[in-house]
Amino acid sequence: MTARIAELAPGYDQSGAFPADSLRIAHEAGLLTATIGESYGGRGARVEESARILHRIGQGDPSVALIAAMTLNTHARQAAQPHWPEELYARVVKESFERPVLVNHARVEPELGSPARGGLPSTLARRTPDGWSLSGTKRFVTGAEGLDWFLVWATTDEPEPRVGTFLVPGGSPASTSPAAGTSWDCGPAAVTT
Repeated sequence: MTARIAELAPGYDQSGAFPADSLRIAHEAGLLTATIGESYGGRGARVEESARILHRIGQGDPSVALIAAMTLNTHARQAAQPHWPEELYARVVKESFERPVLVNHARVEPELGSPARGGLPSTLARRTPDGWSLSGTKRFVTGAEGLDWFLVWATTDEPEPRVGTFLVPGGSPASTSPAAGTSWDCGPAAVTT
């Protein structure tokens, strides 16, 4: 697996294309689903095994390991502390066993920078009859081009604003551009707390 990913890496580095084939190879080796919790039918890999997996992938292509890390961390967190809507996560898990399903957080904003520094996101979530509508700009999202799910950090427009993570399917109406960042105007979204 590592050798096959390493063979593809120079081409991806040169073209700047999303490493879909390399992620498919990692998926076929069972690595992208390793941290799915046992209660969801996964093997529930812990931190040590995850580190070995990422090291192995990274020996072939570090960028593929970074994208894989985001998905592995998301599944590990769900296994430890479930917070996604149950029906939605069950669907994601089912699809993840069938094909590479990639997930990552969309948190960094131009005005705010990294959320680790504190502050509230300017990405705004408005309640609609269908759920939530989000609008705002994220500075970057690792692997954005190939993600199936964006976990978008936003503030609600309620009288007493709340901050939460909204689950937005990849392919929702959003504009992705390296120059402008990722802008969200994506219609209904599921929400976690």
